[in-house]
Amino acid sequence: MSDFHFVYPWRLLGLLLYVLLWLMASGQRSAWHQIMGKPFAKALIIGRQKRLTQVLPWLCALGVFALAGPTWQRELPAALTQQSNMMVVLQQDPAMYAQDLTPSRHQRMQSKIMDLMNRSAGMHFGLVVYNSHAYLTTPLTIDPTFYSLFLAAQSPNLLPEGEGAGLKQAIALALKNMPETPNMPRNILLVADSISPQDAAWLTQLQVPIQIWVPGTARGGELPQNYAQRGIDTRLNVERFSKIRDGGIPVTLVTGDDSDVDVITSHIQQSVNAQNNARGDLHWKNSGYLLVIPMLLLLLLGRRQLICWLMVLVPLLYMPQSQAAWQDAWISPDMQGQIAFKHGDYKKAAERFQDPLWQGIAYYRAEDFAAAAFAFRQAPQTAESLLWTGNSYAQQKQWQQAINSYDRALSLRPDWDMAQKNRAAIAKIIMELRQKERDRQAAQGKEQDYKPDEIKHDLKKDQGVNQKDIQPVASSSPQVNQWFENLEVSPSGLLENLYRANTEETP
Repeated sequence: MSDFHFVYPWRLLGLLLYVLLWLMASGQRSAWHQIMGKPFAKALIIGRQKRLTQVLPWLCALGVFALAGPTWQRELPAALTQQSNMMVVLQQDPAMYAQDLTPSRHQRMQSKIMDLMNRSAGMHFGLVVYNSHAYLTTPLTIDPTFYSLFLAAQSPNLLPEGEGAGLKQAIALALKNMPETPNMPRNILLVADSISPQDAAWLTQLQVPIQIWVPGTARGGELPQNYAQRGIDTRLNVERFSKIRDGGIPVTLVTGDDSDVDVITSHIQQSVNAQNNARGDLHWKNSGYLLVIPMLLLLLLGRRQLICWLMVLVPLLYMPQSQAAWQDAWISPDMQGQIAFKHGDYKKAAERFQDPLWQGIAYYRAEDFAAAAFAFRQAPQTAESLLWTGNSYAQQKQWQQAINSYDRALSLRPDWDMAQKNRAAIAKIIMELRQKERDRQAAQGKEQDYKPDEIKHDLKKDQGVNQKDIQPVASSSPQVNQWFENLEVSPSGLLENLYRANTEETP
């Protein structure tokens, strides 16, 4: 709630009317109070039943606050699904074999991380492991099967041993493989059971969205026999982690149930909301309509005659002219557009939307592709709006304009699989048309009517206002393809070879 403010703060001047009504209501006292002493009047005079004038000041105050537009979060466009990137940075020191968490800290965290991924629909997860050096184990992906393949194969003994801590290198590697884009908030989840004093001080100065998940206990735990003779201290330094938490970084201790996963999920949501609220291209969500409920309760707590007034006024609100005025007073045009969009009335939604991106999508669904292309051109030229512009041109069979829009979208987001596929489909149509023109085969039959059915849309009719933003899957990465091609080595063996090869290349 740190971002709480009013969309229309100048409307708070209406509170002066509240003060006036309150003075009028408090001044209406029985004449006996003026001729009798206060204790005597209080003992003898029975209070009158509350009148409407005593309720009106509070109704007025709530109405003013509602009209001022209280808000604390941005409103995501109808074309976007709230997605984010999460890079898990997993410490892999021998202490992770400690058995104070059954069966061990490392195995418990493998299970916890997968639980977190399964809860976080639409979030892209990656994995960086570190001890003395840091390594990218899994690039960002939304495929739990692919992610769990290498997470389950990971173990601390695969990493080459060395001196020093690779935490700084691990954070830098995570940020490098997690591009910062306005539509994809990013987060770092550090899973560590020990942090040096130098690294702890460095973390508190780090200006990135990060939180720490701490496995282990203050008393420590036993290690396997091959590590027990090394004198490794497995006890958590509770004081150090407390100082990190006091420095402003969320720190969560692993628990035996799922309560810690709930806390981690809550911190992720807070971080995503904070990053969305920092964007200047999104509207603030007007939440004034929530005050309607206490206003209705106050009305019912007034005189019983108010119920009769409600029975008369409420049906009037559903008359066409009254309903429009009521919606305009309490519901923003963009929100009205979203309501119409959800009910499939795309033409009405396009007329209500003020945001050009939303308006263009509504026109697109209404199959008014010319109006949609015009609206998309008025929107900020992001990769998403350019993709929609290309789709609108393609639906009008304006192939070259569609290609140009896709190229501009790919220049802003080169790895976008959807834009690449749409561009390839249109390019294929253009090549075939040119081939027909070169071969002069028009006499053999009517030119094939190319329909833009191959264009992939970000929205399906079943999905209401939620856009399914198709991101590159793991197999689109050459590094991932290489891993899959060499899986006969086994995932663990492949990771070990990868770590040792990267360690040898590091000067």
